[in-house]
Amino acid sequence: MKKTVFICIVLAGILNFQSCGLDNYDAPDTTLQGALIDSETNEPIQTQYQNGAKIRLYEFYNGKWSPQPNDFFTRQDGTFTNKAIFAGKYRIAVEGPFEEVEEIETELSGIKDLQIKVTPFLRVKGSASANGTSITITAKIEHTVGLRKIQTLGFYCGVTPYVDKNTFESDRLKKETDLSGLEDSEIVSRTFTETFEGLKSGKTYYARVGALAQNASNHYNYCEIIEVKIP
Repeated sequence: MKKTVFICIVLAGILNFQSCGLDNYDAPDTTLQGALIDSETNEPIQTQYQNGAKIRLYEFYNGKWSPQPNDFFTRQDGTFTNKAIFAGKYRIAVEGPFEEVEEIETELSGIKDLQIKVTPFLRVKGSASANGTSITITAKIEHTVGLRKIQTLGFYCGVTPYVDKNTFESDRLKKETDLSGLEDSEIVSRTFTETFEGLKSGKTYYARVGALAQNASNHYNYCEIIEVKIP
């Protein structure tokens, strides 16, 4: 009986040692950082806080490309940072509110800075101002080379800088207009305005405009986040 117990302990120790050896890999030590940049204006691509533009990394491993990408999202201003990448050869694909971009094949090690040029579906310009306890937001939409049909225009307001069609203060601070019945030539020639009333004095709000052009993933294009303080 004692001999059997001793053998079991030895075997368990061997298996435990082997499992520890299998997990004994170096931690990822490579950083990929950069931004998605408008190919015409050289401005950062504005996107959503959640489920906005996506970076997809396909690793070349054991002589072949991995079929499953390692995905991460950009920030709202189109910048991105991933500090948990293993050094090696990768294909980099991007998805978001812009026309399809060719994949980039590159070696990653240390700190890699990558500025990726893309063409947005739309360019959205916005401004905002306070008047008493109200905020008025003005918007203009511009077409790009894709000439995709413009479908929706949205005005959003929140109490944090994280504001878009999915992140806003309340339903009363979200106003969307269906533009699908209008000709795009009319839409791009117009200036659109919305006002949010009954806001709190002395409080800072964050306004944003988003527009949807026809695309399979329903990605919105946005203006920059606008900070407005109610006096």
